[in-house]
Amino acid sequence: MTRLLHAGFYRLKRNKVFGGCLLVITLYNLFILLSQYHSMVEDGYEYTLDPLYFNFLALIGILISLLVSLFIGTDYHDGTIRNKLICGLSRTSVYLSNFILMAVCGIILLLAGYALGLALGIPLFGPFEMPPAGVFTLSLISILFTLSYISIFHMVSMTSSNKTTSAVCCILLAFALLFIAIFLLNALSQPQYIEQLSASSMKAGQVVATENAVLETVKNPAYISGVKREIYQNIMDFLPSGQMAQILNGGDIHIFRAAFYSIFIILAGSIRDAFFICQHSVPKEIQLTTSNAIRKTFMLNGAFITRALVH
Repeated sequence: MTRLLHAGFYRLKRNKVFGGCLLVITLYNLFILLSQYHSMVEDGYEYTLDPLYFNFLALIGILISLLVSLFIGTDYHDGTIRNKLICGLSRTSVYLSNFILMAVCGIILLLAGYALGLALGIPLFGPFEMPPAGVFTLSLISILFTLSYISIFHMVSMTSSNKTTSAVCCILLAFALLFIAIFLLNALSQPQYIEQLSASSMKAGQVVATENAVLETVKNPAYISGVKREIYQNIMDFLPSGQMAQILNGGDIHIFRAAFYSIFIILAGSIRDAFFICQHSVPKEIQLTTSNAIRKTFMLNGAFITRALVH
């Protein structure tokens, strides 16, 4: 597997998609930090570093989907994986090498975003309001859900030998996960009670007198409670996009449950990819190519032995 990693890192150095993802993270972070600082100076708004520091995480899922699908898709499209398996490399080593490469890419993207946030954010907005342990914990959770993103998109990419198809499927899945997280976050963010005008202040749907209007506190019909709320919250903690949304929403996240779900996705995806998907990726081609090679070898050896016996 060492040779596979060396070859993969060599490809990675020349990979334009990875370079483009780094550039997008950098430019996005610069735009967010500088624009918010301009608003703070010009309009008098007050901003803290805490939400801005993690803001770039909103792009991670989409960038990872693009990077993984095109990197893995190129291996399939160019026949690289087939050649690796024909040369005797195990399916597990081929999968693990690709996963390690993508994991390194994801961590580099995160470190680039965090490094710029520290280097530029602290001078502009001051230190964090949350304790250092909290920043470290959320950063660790972001690494775990990035790895779970990689596991999911790696699994999708290995189900198709067409690079374009895998890229489109991964990108659509990334947006679908993002939209699900936004929907769930909006539902869970509804307050339990809301204020509205009392019945005595209304007549035929119109306010009788604004100065005499009375507000009353009533239960919010959109508030989710009970088992349904627990299900929604568990889905949020399970999905990498849900963990990202909770971090961006103020860091109110179930740390241990989110970490457990991310590790579960990583392990489950790795086991499935290593022992199932790889078997269905190019098995017929590999079996035919390998059997033809063996048959030709036996034929050549047989012909050589026959000539030797004749002479």
